[in-house]
Amino acid sequence: MAQLIKLQDYISRYEVDVYRYPSQYMRLKKQQWNTFLQQEPDPQSETELSSLQEEEPLKQNKLTTLFQSLKKKPEVEEELHIGKVVKSEEELDEWELPKLLGDRSPEEKKQLFLNAILPLQLKWASSTIREMSYLQKNYKRESTLLYFLQRFPDTYLVMYKPIFLVKHAPVELEVILITPAEIIAITYMEEEQNSVVLGNNERFWAIREKEKERKIVNPTISLNRMGSIIKNILAYHDVDFPITKVLLHHNGYIDITDGPSDIHVIDKRGYESWFEKMRANKLPLKHNQLKAAGVLLSHCQSTYVDRPEWK
Repeated sequence: MAQLIKLQDYISRYEVDVYRYPSQYMRLKKQQWNTFLQQEPDPQSETELSSLQEEEPLKQNKLTTLFQSLKKKPEVEEELHIGKVVKSEEELDEWELPKLLGDRSPEEKKQLFLNAILPLQLKWASSTIREMSYLQKNYKRESTLLYFLQRFPDTYLVMYKPIFLVKHAPVELEVILITPAEIIAITYMEEEQNSVVLGNNERFWAIREKEKERKIVNPTISLNRMGSIIKNILAYHDVDFPITKVLLHHNGYIDITDGPSDIHVIDKRGYESWFEKMRANKLPLKHNQLKAAGVLLSHCQSTYVDRPEWK
């Protein structure tokens, strides 16, 4: 599961120490994954619950109360504070491992675990030990964010719609993946299944969806701007790290004439090979990768308040 190091303008734990938290996250994830796999599955739990719920209302109410107390944390804890709140940076955060009910396939187990990690990811991307940002609930269900977090390796660092300060003006970018080998600036096109994007070097492109056609602003304009901002920040700090620009439309097609030559276009025809290549990256975290992430984070805007326990 890739690491969310910046989410819009929320304060991030990675801003405090970008050299520490990526490896700490990976150790914690490995430890919890081993604990999760050691759980004894209980195939009768769901059957027993179903039969008990058919009993008289009093018993049903007692069962519901007991089941909820075992399975669900208080709402405020579910939203932001998974596990105990710690007051020492040397302590590790914890999250509640999902229960294994019945037989689960390896893929189902993996998805249960990834879903359990998400609240911790969002917590680390919206708070430090002393500060916090007010996290919108919709990020738990945002499909594009989940795609970049849950489908790529632990060593990939994700900046999701970060807000950079460019000459003191806030500028929202799109998706930045900082891998051990390169920085990938991505424009992710969320268009209809099998839609066809027709592009050129003009300001507006066309999208054909079934029997209709509509216009969109040329996405390479913002993608080139994103690449330029990243390049200038790295150059300012004398950080030499490759930058790749990707226009991604995984469930449709992109046909471009006279478009920019330095942009990698990934559509339905080449998506699977690109995706498998990205997932197959086994390189460990690199010093230059973390250095690049640190200088990019230092140019981002953060909006936050003191956490209540520190007031």
